Amino acid sequence: MNPLAPGFPQRMKVFLATPAAAVEVAALFAGVAIASLAFILGGLTISQAEVLTALLLVTLVVLAWKRFDQGRHPCFLFLSTLLLLQGGRLLTYCLGGEADPLRIRGVSPYPFDLTRDQAGTVLLCLALSAICIYAPCRWNYRRLAPPSDVPVRPYLLYLYLLFCGTLPIQLYKNYEYYQYIQGHGGYLHFWVNHGDIAASVPLFVRAIILISLPAFVAIFVFEKRKKYLYLATAAYLLTSIPTLLLGMRGGVFAMVLTLWYVAAVKSTGRSRVLAVAALAFALLLVGDVVQTLREDTDTTLSDYVFAPVEFVRLQGNSLDVTSVAVKYKDLLAPHAPAYLWNELQGAFVPRDLSDYAPGKLLGYDVTVLLNPAAFSSGLGTAGSYLAELYLLGGLGGVVLLSLLLGGGLHLLHSLSRNALSLFVVALILPLVILMPRGQLLDWLSELFRSAISIAILIFGWVLWLTLIWLRRTPRAAAGLDSGASHA
Repeated sequence: MNPLAPGFPQRMKVFLATPAAAVEVAALFAGVAIASLAFILGGLTISQAEVLTALLLVTLVVLAWKRFDQGRHPCFLFLSTLLLLQGGRLLTYCLGGEADPLRIRGVSPYPFDLTRDQAGTVLLCLALSAICIYAPCRWNYRRLAPPSDVPVRPYLLYLYLLFCGTLPIQLYKNYEYYQYIQGHGGYLHFWVNHGDIAASVPLFVRAIILISLPAFVAIFVFEKRKKYLYLATAAYLLTSIPTLLLGMRGGVFAMVLTLWYVAAVKSTGRSRVLAVAALAFALLLVGDVVQTLREDTDTTLSDYVFAPVEFVRLQGNSLDVTSVAVKYKDLLAPHAPAYLWNELQGAFVPRDLSDYAPGKLLGYDVTVLLNPAAFSSGLGTAGSYLAELYLLGGLGGVVLLSLLLGGGLHLLHSLSRNALSLFVVALILPLVILMPRGQLLDWLSELFRSAISIAILIFGWVLWLTLIWLRRTPRAAAGLDSGASHA
């Protein structure tokens, strides 16, 4: 029998998939081109363009789920958060829960609208970015076999000892932060004076996150036994309860999605996306309810319990940042390189009012532009990778840099074939999938900090091996001495 025969069906399947991917991506671009032409010629209203953009985002999420083996690709998570965090208002507009999704309000005391051309540009940026991110992932996708745990099994005992030893300290730190913030005006104090909050606990305690989080992520990636996975995950999420009570839900939400991705890559079974989506949605909802109660707004608890459409609409407020970037490009674009440089420091520098300077961070500048008084009280608009892409290069920059971003997501998927590299992917993926509400280079800053954490874990592993060696050495020496005496 020809030894190449078993591989032929797989190669033929890949060969047939490539033209199909090209046709699919070409059809998506053609649809956007036709809609754009109709919009320019006046045959398409802003409302109709908003509906078409929402449908495109939903279609891409469905395609990513189907084409990537039930969402086993970072691109699926990215497009899903893009739909929620940038397209949430468009989606609720289609469901009748939003009157004007492109009206800039958020922190602005006087909501205002974009011009027709500006509105079209915002929608086109959103559509082009989504397709350009999807295209390289779709074109290069190959299904991965679950990574082997054989090379990483020896690390598990060491990681469990680290995790169990640092978990109580992590819980203490989160609880102390919660107590301090509650005693100084609530959640907004975190953004008014982050430095004081950090100083409320010893440096040693603050540094524990450099060990506890990587140790937990490594356990989740390396461990195959489900009962231990469930126990470790439950323990880690319990330490996050004080964070959720403060309303700081984004990090926990992104971590849950990342853990789902890791579990899906490690398994060949059906993805439990509905259960994970329900958990992530519940975490967001709980955090948002807490935020509503702490800020004493006009929104009541029943608005969230009985109106999930309203909740989705609020998650789409990051579209304001993209809209402001389009409307005030001439004012903000000169600072785009400085935004990127300061984002690289994000994992190492506390971000609060004392850190503010014009032209330093896009989220700061947008908030000050819309409502300086709100910024002074700690309110803000977060960020938007899409806004930064547009400020860097206009529509051309959105297309080119989104293609590079899609290539980066494909690289993360390729690195998931190995347990050790999947561990690194899991450390930075939370900030990658939060880019629709975050900043363009937050993930790179986190990668630098993760390198420090990995170095600490490696140093601890060397010490661990040394202690084991020292423990065994006296026994071996005793055995040699005994043999010599008998001789």
